[in-house]
Amino acid sequence: MRKILFLPFLLICLTPAFSQSAKDAAKTPLKIIVFGAHPDDCDLGAGGVASIYSSMGHKVKFVSLTNGDAGHQDIGGGELAKRRLNETKEVAKRLGIEYDVLDNHDGELFPTLENRLAVIRKIREWNADVVIAPRTNDYHPDHRNTGVIV
Repeated sequence: MRKILFLPFLLICLTPAFSQSAKDAAKTPLKIIVFGAHPDDCDLGAGGVASIYSSMGHKVKFVSLTNGDAGHQDIGGGELAKRRLNETKEVAKRLGIEYDVLDNHDGELFPTLENRLAVIRKIREWNADVVIAPRTNDYHPDHRNTGVIV
């Protein structure tokens, strides 16, 4: 059954009209925004996709809803948040994307109106065509709440 369904799709994709519309769509870059709870969540969950889309000329932005100031065995607080912010800058440079980090404390993210409005602003400012967020049933409360907020 899969082969039967795949063949018509393949035939449609190979038609000149479909190919031309795909080329026209490629002229206008997509604007993709990816949300994560912590600095590095977007990198781990969508870094490969971001790299591919960025290399194709599309625009990608990662947004971390917390500053990542907790959760390390050796350092914490402001020093850790600064380190993670610097890591996001390096990721953005290497992938050819943009990366924003909001100043919410790690482990204290809740689906408040203030956080929801911040996410809405990010989506509208980016004028996103595609929005990617974590699932709402994750093991970590910040991940769950990021999904709920988005």
